[in-house]
Amino acid sequence: MISWFSMHAGSYADTAALVSSNQGIGALGRIEPRSRVIKISHNAGPEGAQVRQLLVQEGDLVNSGDKLAILSDHAKRKAEVEAAKTFVTVLEAQLKTERHLLAFNQREFQRYQSLQQDAAASESQADSKRLALQQSETTIQRLSAEIANARFKQKIAEAELENTFIHAPIAGTVLKILTRPGERIKDSGLLEMADLSQLDAVAEVYEADLLQIKPEQQALVSATGLSRAYRAQVREIGFQVKKNDLNDTDPLADIDNRIVEVRLTLEADAVGVLRHQIFRQVKIRFVP
Repeated sequence: MISWFSMHAGSYADTAALVSSNQGIGALGRIEPRSRVIKISHNAGPEGAQVRQLLVQEGDLVNSGDKLAILSDHAKRKAEVEAAKTFVTVLEAQLKTERHLLAFNQREFQRYQSLQQDAAASESQADSKRLALQQSETTIQRLSAEIANARFKQKIAEAELENTFIHAPIAGTVLKILTRPGERIKDSGLLEMADLSQLDAVAEVYEADLLQIKPEQQALVSATGLSRAYRAQVREIGFQVKKNDLNDTDPLADIDNRIVEVRLTLEADAVGVLRHQIFRQVKIRFVP
C-alpha cells in the first residue's frame, strides 16, 4: 500500500512554499507520542506506597510487563505468602492423617457390627465405633473447608505481593522519573513513559474551521528552529469543543477561543528529530 507521505514526497522548497502560503487552515499544535505520555503509579490503595528500589533510569527502553520498581512492603508481603503456603501444608498434613483414621474407623465399625457377642455389649461398642466414624467424617469436611479457605487467602497474599512490583503497561521509553527510592509515590506518580516510535501532531482547530477538516487530509507541521516542515495526515478528529490550551504570541490573538483537537500522523522522518521535543508547540497548516 502506497502511503500519502510517499506519494507526496517533495523538496524542502516545495514544503516551505506551502507553509508560508496563505492557503489552507492554520492552527497551533503540539507534538505528542501516538501512545500518549503515560503516568505510571502504584496499586497500593489510598494509603499510598513507598519506593524501595527503582529498576530503570530516564531514557531506558522497556518492554510491556517489565518491572519498573519494587515497593517498600515487598519483604512483608513475601513473608505473608510463605506463611500462607505453610498453613496450607499443615492443614493438608492433618487431612491426610484424618483420612487414615477414617479408614481405620470404618474397618472397626464394620467389624463390630459383624461380631456375634452379647447383644448389649455388641450394640454399645458398635455405637462407639459409629460415633468415631462420624467424628472422622466431620473432621475431614472441616479440614477440607479450611484448606479451601486457606488457599484463597494464599491467592490474596500472592496478589498483594505482586502489587509490590510496578510493571510497564506498554513497550516504550522512560521519559521522566517522578519518585526516587525512599520517597512515597504521590499523585504525580512514579514515572512517565511513552512509545516514541510513532509521533502525532495535535492541532487545536477553531470550531468555526472544523467543517473544513476531513480525515486523511494532508497538513504541514513547522516550528522555529526546525530545518524543514514535516508532512502529516489527519487521523482523528476530536469530539469535544473546549477552551484552547496553546496561545499565539500575537498580543491581539483571542486567548479564549473554542477549539477541537485534531490528531495527525507525522511522517517517519519527523520521529528522529522530534522524539526529544514532546509537547513542543508547532504550527500546522492544513492543505485544502
